[in-house]
Amino acid sequence: MKLSYFELLSPDPVSIPDIGSIQSPKLRDISLLGYPVYQSYLAVLLMDLKEYFTMAGCSEQYESLSEEEKTQLDLFELLTANAQTLALLQDMLNFFIREDVLYSPKHNGFIVQGNGKTTGIITKSNYSQLCGLICQRICIHSGQMEEPSNIKSKKALEIMKKLQKGRTEKAKQTAPDKNMELGNIISAVANRSHSLHIMNIWDLTIFQLWDCFSRLSNNSIYDIQSMSVAAWGDKDNHFDPTAWFQTINR
Repeated sequence: MKLSYFELLSPDPVSIPDIGSIQSPKLRDISLLGYPVYQSYLAVLLMDLKEYFTMAGCSEQYESLSEEEKTQLDLFELLTANAQTLALLQDMLNFFIREDVLYSPKHNGFIVQGNGKTTGIITKSNYSQLCGLICQRICIHSGQMEEPSNIKSKKALEIMKKLQKGRTEKAKQTAPDKNMELGNIISAVANRSHSLHIMNIWDLTIFQLWDCFSRLSNNSIYDIQSMSVAAWGDKDNHFDPTAWFQTINR
């Protein structure tokens, strides 16, 4: 399920039938929560089976499992089977969902309640979809694949494994870019924008911040190109005067 650009930009929660209202937190909300806690929520949100076993200190156990055994495991069931990870998962869901989220052993999942009424249930059947929707709302390209236990086609399972292996190897080779850390992006946008500054930027949602950053970056390139054309002309017709409003949400 792909959310529209309008829904992603909106400061209001997006209502998802049978689940709840997914919100993009404001920078102020993240600040009040604490950035390290926010990062722990992202870690849960982006977690796969291998990362779960690594977090639990059981990476060797994971590597010793056969491919068939791995397909029998479900991340949601593993997270909710442990009291510590269950509490972390519930806190994470409550942060990104407007309604109250409470674990229900009877339903083997989380009950979502608003105004005294149940609006949805989060179980292993829709957890992966929910994570994908939350990632869209916070401008993260998760790259998450289906859990192996949800894939019935042998060919599709082989393709998924190859993609996950490639993604893991690429992640190992890529060092974190300090220029793209959230604090640095907040500072850059606040000092580059004509209307935002360090006092009012905290009212932006996390998606709006990244969208502003992308627009400012694109507009800087456009300004350089337009000045070059104004000074030297554009005999090869490479300059696009509409580039400043071309979509950046791909």
